[in-house]
Amino acid sequence: MSTVTETAIGEAKGTLTPGGLPHLECLEHLRGLLPGARVGAPPRLLLFAGSGFTGDLRREADRRGDVEPVDLHRMYRGE
Repeated sequence: MSTVTETAIGEAKGTLTPGGLPHLECLEHLRGLLPGARVGAPPRLLLFAGSGFTGDLRREADRRGDVEPVDLHRMYRGE
């Protein structure tokens, strides 16, 4: 039996405005502070927001494979 371990860094926002690229930049900065030898592969970046996300952030997430925006619909109904 093999197991796969994935490391992630996340941020949750409970604001009235959609999450945007500054939130992603903050997570990228935090990921850059981690010592690579301790986490192996670069951690995925998870963004949780009750008010959704800006178009810029969604396009960036679509372009990349390491960013996951999670809105209320996805939190409660899955995807």
